[in-house]
Amino acid sequence: MCSSSLDFKLDPESLNKQPEEVFDILCKLGEGSYGSVYKAIHKSTGQCLAVKQVPVDTDLQEIIKEISIMQQCDSPYVVKYYGSYFKNSDLWIVMEYCGCGSVSDIMRLRKQTLNENEIAVILRDVLTGLQYLHSRRKIHRDVKAGNILLNTEGHAKLADFGVAGQLTDTMAKRNTVIGTPFWMAPEVIQEIGYDCKADIWSLGITALEMAEGKPPYADIHPMRAIFMIPTKPPPSFRNPDEWSAEFIDFVSVCLVKNPDDRPSADDLLQHVFICNAKSSSVLIEAVQESLHLQAENANQKALKLDQACLRGTVSSVIDVSTLVPSVNGLHLNESTAALPNDSPVTNTLLIINDGNGTLKTMQSSNQDLSLKTAPSQPQQASNDKFVRPFVDGDFEFLKFIPLNELNQRLSVLDSEMDREIEELRRRYQTKRQPILDAMEQKKQRMTNF
Repeated sequence: MCSSSLDFKLDPESLNKQPEEVFDILCKLGEGSYGSVYKAIHKSTGQCLAVKQVPVDTDLQEIIKEISIMQQCDSPYVVKYYGSYFKNSDLWIVMEYCGCGSVSDIMRLRKQTLNENEIAVILRDVLTGLQYLHSRRKIHRDVKAGNILLNTEGHAKLADFGVAGQLTDTMAKRNTVIGTPFWMAPEVIQEIGYDCKADIWSLGITALEMAEGKPPYADIHPMRAIFMIPTKPPPSFRNPDEWSAEFIDFVSVCLVKNPDDRPSADDLLQHVFICNAKSSSVLIEAVQESLHLQAENANQKALKLDQACLRGTVSSVIDVSTLVPSVNGLHLNESTAALPNDSPVTNTLLIINDGNGTLKTMQSSNQDLSLKTAPSQPQQASNDKFVRPFVDGDFEFLKFIPLNELNQRLSVLDSEMDREIEELRRRYQTKRQPILDAMEQKKQRMTNF
């Protein structure tokens, strides 16, 4: 049985032992940035913890940056970091365990969105966490329901600092494209430099996600969404009549396209929608129902595994994500990006599919925009209201779509492709032409000389 302690720490003696001497791994919780996350128990205290196991052949420097961001944070609204271990080819990162999983997990388990009271409480906690980070010049850069964890008391905490960034005094705004496409602020996509206000846009999208089950543009290709977000008006509620004027206003001020006109976390904590938020107890019903459903799912999987063992077909029933199912959507490799001031920023997008949906701009010496994809894994169909983002390779869901919708998708695919190719060509030419001009000028100077 797990215990809970707010002042838990790993003592130096424990940190010098092998991790299996200190912890018992119970089960896999899902996928985080870089590695798999497991539920574990601290043997001597019974404290429940989360352990992220990261292969050391991953980008170790990026992992160290993530740990550095977590080490510097001490807030009840940010997931705590306790220590790290090396074991064989893995780095074990020991963190606070939030027993209810993420907000997106809760919505999928319960097959329903959240109501206004629940959303207000979660947003208040997240804003308090962002206020803490932003006051220390840290940007989370991947705020979404999947990165907001709930503990069993109904308190929300910001998690997954795989893409968090530090603003230095000499770097007023960052200009790396990083985050999750559907939640990404326009200024991040446009690469014009951004600061903590980018998290506020992502929070507004997250509010819509909690209210409607998915972010705007989730049913279109993420690369197309990247082109639409900076050019289209800010998104809003599909059915505004279902929501209060205060909630609609809160979302609208978060989703102001000019970041200079966007409120800060401090400002939003004074917004009437947040000031009227109730206590965390309004989330207890959702928390308890989710815990019950988690236990049911775990029991069903255990039963299927027992039956499969008897039939000799174990591999057919093992789910790669147990209590916290990973989203089979776009995932572009994550990192804790804290670039030195003189680091060149280039635009190579690496797309892989481990279920987190996060986008980063890799650093490289070339200037071309190259796109790489990796095959995705099949997934089960879910409630239509919680449609997962459509990405290349993620075709299993097509089996469950009506024929008329399949025909409609097919009819628009070619025109979408033409538009996207043209936009990519235009962006490529915009970056290519200055290089050609500079080369021509050098040739002319050499000729004149």
